[in-house]
Amino acid sequence: MKLQIEAVRAFVAAAENGSFTAAGRELKKTQAAISQQVQNLEIDLGFDLFSRVGKYPVLTPKGTRLLKDARVMLSQVEHFSEQARAMEGNVEPSLRLGVDPLVCAPELVNLVSEFANTFPHIELSLFQQNSLSLSQKLKDNQLDAVLGLFPERDNIGYSAVDAFQVACHWVASPQLAESLGDPISYGALCHSRLLLPTNLPDRSLDPMTDQIQVWEVEDINTLLSFCRSGIGISCLPDFVVQHDLNADILRQVRFDFDRISKFNWRATMLWHKGYKFHEAGEWIFKKLTELKIK
Repeated sequence: MKLQIEAVRAFVAAAENGSFTAAGRELKKTQAAISQQVQNLEIDLGFDLFSRVGKYPVLTPKGTRLLKDARVMLSQVEHFSEQARAMEGNVEPSLRLGVDPLVCAPELVNLVSEFANTFPHIELSLFQQNSLSLSQKLKDNQLDAVLGLFPERDNIGYSAVDAFQVACHWVASPQLAESLGDPISYGALCHSRLLLPTNLPDRSLDPMTDQIQVWEVEDINTLLSFCRSGIGISCLPDFVVQHDLNADILRQVRFDFDRISKFNWRATMLWHKGYKFHEAGEWIFKKLTELKIK
């Protein structure tokens, strides 16, 4: 059986419009052409799709059962055509993007949603891991680009574009915050511990952490749980802790010295030098540089 796509299209149009004449107007064909295409399809199938007893064609039970599958077939054909047009027009058929959870703010999620609407036929593979793991995947050519917190030394050998800033604050459980005082002195901090995400690009803490116990935690949800439990003080993006702050599960803490009171991390996108992105890739780069994180 060799089905003609145009015949299937005529069948669906006739079923949805209620007549061969209306289907012809939709497809810019004559009523006779639509009728002939449907009849040829019925011959190929070996049974009638429409009953033609009355003024207008009415779907037979078999026609009704096949209508859904015919719609799916046409959708797949359209997807195939869009993919071919995308390749011909230098639009990526797929994009593999790695994102560090420390920069995956709600605004970035909204941007991905906008990307899906703008490029509905682009296959986006999104990987969420810490920046260190993402840079290794980029090195191994498992990703096309990565967005995260990268020390400048990690940018060597790659093309890079600065994206948005991520505001962060130090937080602790209410019990721990009250026990340490407000503001927290350096002496009190030395009797507590810091809970930090792994591979932070800002090393301004290095000179002072010799006297402070530091736990580096790779998984951001685990780190958040430790902080809620009073295990230590953590520095996390505002979008991660905002709900806990509103519910008084966590509290912002201050120090009586200024070196570590507040951070603004800069999210950076990296990709291999010489790799040519086309329309979809260029679109997402431009949007990332314009993104404002609350």
